[in-house]
Amino acid sequence: MVKQTIKIFARVKPTKKPTSGYFVDCDEQSSSLEFVVPRDLADGFINNKRENYNFRFQKVFDQTANQEEIFETIAKPVADNVLAGYNGTIFAYGQTGSGKTFTITGGAEHYNDRGIIPRTLSYLYHHICKDSSMVYTTHISYLEIYNEAGYDLLNPQHEASRLEDLPLTSLYQI
Repeated sequence: MVKQTIKIFARVKPTKKPTSGYFVDCDEQSSSLEFVVPRDLADGFINNKRENYNFRFQKVFDQTANQEEIFETIAKPVADNVLAGYNGTIFAYGQTGSGKTFTITGGAEHYNDRGIIPRTLSYLYHHICKDSSMVYTTHISYLEIYNEAGYDLLNPQHEASRLEDLPLTSLYQI
């Protein structure tokens, strides 16, 4: 029996020029991400604003992490559990422009920039094709939630719906 808890990962958005202002501390069990936001001297002498923000994750991927590393650490264990018959979900959360789409779907310029979805589908179908002793039925859903409106990204109309109006099973058999 597969027993796993929810795992939370962070990825610092890859940029063309490396940025500073954050520190990653990794150990065997978890990673922490610390942001330093210096106090603004224009706010006066009495300034109680926090300067350090520290968050803990199972793993933090810095700006040098590539798509293959993201897949191997995050999506491959989920795909292995799916092949064992368990449901799997990968949920990307962050501000607009933070790099969620690149991590999930990848870039179009280079094959190595493929994201979690194309790599996972390739991985799953590769394993399904090798095992002729099993019958597999797959269901995939791909939703975007933005400003409390849900978008079924596998529906060609891409119409916005209230979250309550989305079908309870937005599944597609492939």
